[in-house]
Amino acid sequence: MITRLTIIPATALVLCTATGASAQQRQHQPLQQQHQREQAREPYQSGIEHLRNERLEAAERAFTQATAIDPAFEMAHYMLGRTHLAQKRYASAVYALTKARDLYLDQATKVFESKNEIQSRRRQWLAEIDLLLQDLRAVNPQTFQIQEQIRQLEERKRQVENLQRGVEMRPGTLVPAFVSLSLGSALFRAGKLPDAEKAYLDAVAADPKVGEAHNNLAVVYMETRRYEDAERAVKNAEKTGLRVPQALKDEIRKRKEADG
Repeated sequence: MITRLTIIPATALVLCTATGASAQQRQHQPLQQQHQREQAREPYQSGIEHLRNERLEAAERAFTQATAIDPAFEMAHYMLGRTHLAQKRYASAVYALTKARDLYLDQATKVFESKNEIQSRRRQWLAEIDLLLQDLRAVNPQTFQIQEQIRQLEERKRQVENLQRGVEMRPGTLVPAFVSLSLGSALFRAGKLPDAEKAYLDAVAADPKVGEAHNNLAVVYMETRRYEDAERAVKNAEKTGLRVPQALKDEIRKRKEADG
């Protein structure tokens, strides 16, 4: 089965500009967006706290409030989607996580419209990542899941630092792996296997070391009778250090033998 989902906090990536705006409007947009983000941050952080303590309804209200204040707050949409996953409201989870993904893609096309703004934003992203890393490194014990969350954040930090140095992101890294991974899991649970497969492949493209994405691809391949692909996905998952459930490997082998 698909491994249990864990909350993977990550930095927000923010840059929205309206097309067709006047020069004066564009001049004021960064300040307006910054104000919206600051207003949305309080309910967002409240939602994180509620989610950590499994107060799902309160978390949902908080993240919904954050997205209402700042509709471009992709991490608020992402965490709302994670909350819906925990609530087993898979259609709602797909909607929220798709919104988060689309915001990342949309922002990527606008990343160079204002160099001063984007440099400021990148510094903010790095600061937010560092704060999250500091929080996770203080967790005891350092389980495999916590270590994996740290690794994914460090990988995202590396990608943002490359942007600081003028290195463009590869197309596959525009959307963080943790967003595609969660979207894939929501789609899988909603019974949309082809879409789930694409999302998991997107996660692997963004970060090949995400073992859960490889593991979940193995499940999708098994369910669609592509057993050799499933076996390769299991091996790829194990190369990342993830312990693939023996039950999954046994089930792939049993179905492969039964289908001849």
